[in-house]
Amino acid sequence: MMEALIGHGRTADVFRYGENKVIKVFHDEFEWLAYEEYAKDKNINNIGLPAPKAYDFIEIDGKKGIVYEYVQGVSMLKLMQRNPFKAARHARLLADLHAEIHKKTLTSLPSIKASLAAMIQKVQSVEQQKKDAIISYMNTLPDGLNLCHYDFHPDNVLIHDGDAKVIDWMTAGAGDPCVDVCRTCLILNSNILPPNTSAIKGRLINSFRKIFYRSYINQYLKTTGIKMEDVDKWLLPVATARLAEEIESETLFLNEIIAEKMLEL
Repeated sequence: MMEALIGHGRTADVFRYGENKVIKVFHDEFEWLAYEEYAKDKNINNIGLPAPKAYDFIEIDGKKGIVYEYVQGVSMLKLMQRNPFKAARHARLLADLHAEIHKKTLTSLPSIKASLAAMIQKVQSVEQQKKDAIISYMNTLPDGLNLCHYDFHPDNVLIHDGDAKVIDWMTAGAGDPCVDVCRTCLILNSNILPPNTSAIKGRLINSFRKIFYRSYINQYLKTTGIKMEDVDKWLLPVATARLAEEIESETLFLNEIIAEKMLEL
């Protein structure tokens, strides 16, 4: 039986569900994602990554849901909001977790490239000729079989007593680690501020964001030996695909990146 609501998101709500469990209940328009996410999570559970256990796929009150292990903890994002001066330390942890994920391969997962191509085709604001050119360019980039989370950011890492667990593997796929890092960099650099943020607070937030981003990417590159230029090669298709998510506050930011990168084709 569903109990207290503990999380609300664009695709689903999360409720307590008995002892040491939660249930993620999908909104009607995203029910088609539910079983795919459950299958991914079961595969991820089998390779020893710090992720919540997926117990069961059920229907409850006419909606589809996934029963998960209840993970205690606070998101890395909230911890940084409480103490921004620990931003660099959290960023290095995020980078180390990301590098650990990329050491794994899961060939049963969908191709990140194929997922990106499908998302790019959904973008209404970019003309078809440009979309075709972007996909054609993307196809020249490495395929890769590494596990990619593809929505890896501080709000998807829960921390409790020094232990971290990564949540929300819905977009996970197989691909080049650089595409996954590129997506994280794009999110970290978006500079979108909460509504009604004062100018002074906005400058402070963006200062700590820059510290966090630099600490994350420097640690990741140092740990893995990957080059930043190989990450940047993915920016055009990743930014275009992000437009399909229709996050209004990011539209201008993404279109500026796309316009700049199109000039380089």
